[in-house]
Amino acid sequence: MSSAEPKGENISVLYVDPVGGHRGMHYYDFALCRALVEHGVQPTLVTCDETELSAGLPFDVRHAFVGIYGSRPAWLRGLNYAKGLYWVLSRNAQREGSIVHLHYFHVPLLDWIFVRALKAKGFHVVMTAHDVVPFDAGQLDSRLLGELYRLADRVLVHTVASKEELTSTWGIRPAQVAVIHQGPYPDFAASAPRRSLQEARAFLGLTVENKVILFFGQIKRVKGLDILIRSFSMVAREYPEARLVVAGPVWKDDYAVYATLIEALELNDRVMTRLEYIPDEQVSLYFQAADVVVLPYRKVYQSAVLFMAHSFARPIVATAVGGLAEVIQDGQTGYLVPPDDEHALALALCKVLADTPAAEQVGLQGKRWVEQHSSWSSIAGQLADLYRDLRR
Repeated sequence: MSSAEPKGENISVLYVDPVGGHRGMHYYDFALCRALVEHGVQPTLVTCDETELSAGLPFDVRHAFVGIYGSRPAWLRGLNYAKGLYWVLSRNAQREGSIVHLHYFHVPLLDWIFVRALKAKGFHVVMTAHDVVPFDAGQLDSRLLGELYRLADRVLVHTVASKEELTSTWGIRPAQVAVIHQGPYPDFAASAPRRSLQEARAFLGLTVENKVILFFGQIKRVKGLDILIRSFSMVAREYPEARLVVAGPVWKDDYAVYATLIEALELNDRVMTRLEYIPDEQVSLYFQAADVVVLPYRKVYQSAVLFMAHSFARPIVATAVGGLAEVIQDGQTGYLVPPDDEHALALALCKVLADTPAAEQVGLQGKRWVEQHSSWSSIAGQLADLYRDLRR
């Protein structure tokens, strides 16, 4: 824990993230809420029933969003989501002027009604726009998002590029938008069991002789896995022992497209896949086994995988899009290439694989940089100041 001292009055915040452990947001939630406590903020994390609790959390957690994911009918999941919103709205301990901090919207019309009700009851509303426009948003959803952002007292984004898009697309006043960067996960990395390269590789069915390229996280079209597969076919000609590990669930995408491409390029025995959510206790094995983590995204606002890779001191090759280009210093803390450029991506990957000591040094520099410039204590301090400004 940081030695930061709480500043000013202690305040309570309902910190609402319905995603939580369903898609790995609990790493972010737990790290930020822990740090907020250091700064005199007592958050209550309101999340989904898929969020497993860690021992010794210094804040309260409520599983108000029950049954909003899975194979249930859409109407039932929507009803369950509405119940979670009602729990927040009817929270008796909250008084006029209290703060509700919202992360992610699932049913924009319901969310719009919910936020209007919060405002009518005198709540201060803070929103974090992780994705300014979600990649699956339709035209109506996008319009409602604009209305939601305009209702907020403050909208937080993780990058300067996101703020520019938010203000230009929705006409949100710049003073209403705060840029507060995302943080790394050194505590998670430090607490992970330390396994040798041989042990981590053996878990993945690989050997120390392999050169391992890791694509980690949700699989969706904007993440450019097809570009990576084509690039990997070039890398594999140079390094026959190279293996591409693809680990993460498919999200509103058709993996058959990638499987067909892998087969057409005769890479079946060189691409290892695990198309599901990776449990917390196994995440470290993937990063410890990797020679390089690759983020070949076509579009992104910011990436938790980037910060997880930095936390494990892994070399990173990423496209120069969105927040990636704001965090990575090309050639110093990682390597940047243009999006949709399979040749540039292949050259960068070969460069990393050709010089392991240099790549490891870049990985260490990336780890140090994000810990120095994006610590959760610093992030929480900025957020605590914002909360207090709203209460004045």
